[in-house]
Amino acid sequence: MIEIPTIFKDVDVKKNLLIKKKVGIIGYGNQGRAQALNLRDSKITIKIGLRKNSKSADLVVKDGLDFLEIPNLVKWADVIAILIPDEIMSNVYEDHIKPHLNKNQLLLFSHGFNIHYKHILTPEYVDVVLVAPSGPGKMVREKYEIGKGIPNLLAIHNDYSSQAFDIMLSYSYNIGGTKIGAIKSSFKEECETDLFGEQVVLCGGIPKLIKMAFNTLVKSGYQPVVAWFVCFYEVKLIVDLFFEKGFDYMNESISDTAEFGGYKVGDIIFDKELNDRMKNILQDIQSGNFNKEWSKESKMGYKELMKMRLADRNSLIEKTTQFIIKKLN
Repeated sequence: MIEIPTIFKDVDVKKNLLIKKKVGIIGYGNQGRAQALNLRDSKITIKIGLRKNSKSADLVVKDGLDFLEIPNLVKWADVIAILIPDEIMSNVYEDHIKPHLNKNQLLLFSHGFNIHYKHILTPEYVDVVLVAPSGPGKMVREKYEIGKGIPNLLAIHNDYSSQAFDIMLSYSYNIGGTKIGAIKSSFKEECETDLFGEQVVLCGGIPKLIKMAFNTLVKSGYQPVVAWFVCFYEVKLIVDLFFEKGFDYMNESISDTAEFGGYKVGDIIFDKELNDRMKNILQDIQSGNFNKEWSKESKMGYKELMKMRLADRNSLIEKTTQFIIKKLN
């Protein structure tokens, strides 16, 4: 039997709790902007915290929101959502947030990275919680606008006020999370599973599988455009099928030939050795080795990341993708 955690929905929320609070959003990137606009449309009192001369200031004003420099925002807010990139968060926290924190404020994160790996050490006199949407900011906003939501993972690192859970749940409600469901987790679980999912499936496994399959066909003499359609374009169609109702539903929607071939070849490609490598990747995340590697990469100016990004940008599959997009649109 699968142990089903408690799924918190709109009916479980003290809906007026956040209405009485001043919410500061630090950062106006993908998640920051999406959550801020959702909170605004939920009639929550919010302001945006930006660093001096931030390039995001014009967009904040265009969206009809007020902003303050981060130290002033921290002094103003009851709830402070820190929604800036992981690699700069600890420095911004030490320089601009920590010196201005007051008793009974609540710090909110949408990724457990900096708390779990102790890049940020918070004082005992503030609440520290996690509200992590299971999707990018773009989807957080789009789903909210049509009256739906993205599932949220919730966690409490420190509950000084004894109200942290209710405030956290109210925040999730006001960005659309409890519309579909919010699940209680931990900073450790959210961080480690999120990194693993990104590396093994979402940003590492699936794109790499597509690229390798595409290159195999092209090197065997097939047209890049034809290889692109079968290895790239059709991925979304298949994902939509099993996302809707599961893998069994997908199998009922495809041909018996495709189903049989999928079972046979899937076990050849994804064998025990791959499973062992996945375990090693998870152990690297759990041990903190990936954290150290990423911290070193950011301090070195992202040299390795830029090198890999450039190679990806100049690949045949990316050039084929851009060519087809232009032709189809």
